[in-house]
Amino acid sequence: MNIRCLVIDRDPIFSEKLGNFIKTFRDDFQVQTVTNVNQAIAAISSTDFSLVLCEPFITNFKTELVSSIIEKKPPVSLLLTGQDNSLHLNGLQSLSCFKGFIPRPVRSADIAGKVVLALDDFFYQGNVLGVSCIPFIQIIEQEASDCILQVIKAKEEIKGLLFFKNGMLLDAICDSTTAQEAVKRVLSWEKVDIELYNICPLKKNRINVNMATLILKAIKNQEPSERPSAVTGMEMSSKSTNKPVGGLAGLFLKKARKK
Repeated sequence: MNIRCLVIDRDPIFSEKLGNFIKTFRDDFQVQTVTNVNQAIAAISSTDFSLVLCEPFITNFKTELVSSIIEKKPPVSLLLTGQDNSLHLNGLQSLSCFKGFIPRPVRSADIAGKVVLALDDFFYQGNVLGVSCIPFIQIIEQEASDCILQVIKAKEEIKGLLFFKNGMLLDAICDSTTAQEAVKRVLSWEKVDIELYNICPLKKNRINVNMATLILKAIKNQEPSERPSAVTGMEMSSKSTNKPVGGLAGLFLKKARKK
């Protein structure tokens, strides 16, 4: 099944670069780019897109274009990208199609994370609540998994994203912090909620430090009662593929069903 994305931006160079980057996520990603609202409405009316990424630049954005997205069946997810979200998000946060804002200048990890989370029907595997993320990072390394972990410090509503390719941590983002600083921040949280997405679109490694060193430092800074215990994988059914999965994905799904 192809994943179709529409990029709407006045700058054809930016939209082409963004579209080409999204195409690298996986072979089944297809991207169309347009430069104005009329082209966008025509494209949405004729094609079933899963995701629209739009620069909110035209005064009729909130009427014609958003209406075409809201009324589209099957549903379309919407991401906005621009210089200042405060100028453009008024009223959009309440829409079910709205999945977030990507600030400019854009970072590859921010694009990858927001796009994957917006397409959760394709990539979401399961979640666990109130745990340490360290055991799951260790499982990812052991299984050489490709995935994104969204780590949520629920009481403070702070979220971080960890990107793994072949079990190696490539990048991380948490609010305004990135790479190593973001990893250190996420690992400092003792009990978190974790969501698993079974794709990692990134290829470049921006974490230039040994993961084991960061984990050991994080464990030493935790209280003994909060230190993570060992966990093991198990075989369950994947939400997105309906095929048996073991190890990390099975563990997430098993714990999610128990909640």
